[in-house]
This record gives sequence, structure tokens and C-alpha cells, in this order.
Amino acid sequence: MAVETLSPDWEFDRVDDGSQKIHAEVQLKNYGKFLEEYTSQLRRIEDALDDSIGDVWDFNLDPIALKLLPYEQSSLLELIKTENKVLNKVITVYAALCCEIKKLKYEAETKFYNGLLFYGEGATDSSMVEGDCQIQMGRFISFLQELSCFVTRCYEVVMNVVHQLAVLYINNK
Repeated sequence: MAVETLSPDWEFDRVDDGSQKIHAEVQLKNYGKFLEEYTSQLRRIEDALDDSIGDVWDFNLDPIALKLLPYEQSSLLELIKTENKVLNKVITVYAALCCEIKKLKYEAETKFYNGLLFYGEGATDSSMVEGDCQIQMGRFISFLQELSCFVTRCYEVVMNVVHQLAVLYINNK
């Protein structure tokens, strides 16, 4: 079909010397060798991991399983007990701040990251009808209000950490 679009004074030599077929066979053999090597490599990895894979619980084979993970039943205040009352208070404050920061991080990851990442995705400017952008932004305002409150809370926690560190630093002098 491509030959028909060429000018009549340009003619292809239609002799098939079989070079494409030979090249395809060589590539097929190389691919076969690659697959064999890769299969043997995967088998070696599977054999090496076979002992550890057998330890995994299978619901169909073992309907009952024991959970042997340690469970800490002591509270944070019980773990911090020392004979020095001032040190107890300082460590308790920093531990509480660390727990608060962990909770804020979890809340940011689960509640706000996706909303900020995907806002406005999926719709192009040309596909939106007039007014859709305003409706989408109107629905996003409550999310932004929650985000504003979250950022304010983060700011308060960071300020508290900085104040606590400053007081500890001044008291050490």
C-alpha cells in the first residue's frame, strides 16, 4: 500500500532475500534464552525463600491462627515513672507532644493529602459547562475550612513544642 503512494518512476526491488525472517528468528531465539534464564533465576529465588514462605498463615489451610505480637498494656504515664518528679513532668510533656504530632500527621495523610492532590483533576477547562468551576469551588470550601482549622492546630502544636524546648534550654543554663 505504501508502494502505491510513491511516484511511478521509483520502484522497489521486490526480491525477498529472507533477511527479515532470519532476523526475526534470531530475536525469537534470544527472547527464548532470556525467558529460560529469567525462569531459572525466579526458581532459585523461590527455592531460597521457600522456607520463609511456608511460615505465612493461609486461611484455607489453617482456619485458626495465633497472633503472637506483643501488646503493650501500660500507659505512657506508667512508662515515664522515675524518682525525679521534675523529669517526670518534662518527659510527660514531650511524650504528649510527640503523640499529638503523630496524630496530626496521620490526620493530614488520611484526610487532606488526597483532597489537595486531586482537586480539579479529571476535568478539563473545555469540557466544563459554564458555572461548573464555581460549583466545584463551592463544594471545596468546606474542605478548605477544615484544612484551615487543621493548619491552625498544627501551628499551635509547633509553637508549644518550640516554647517547651526554649524553656528546657533556658533552664539548663
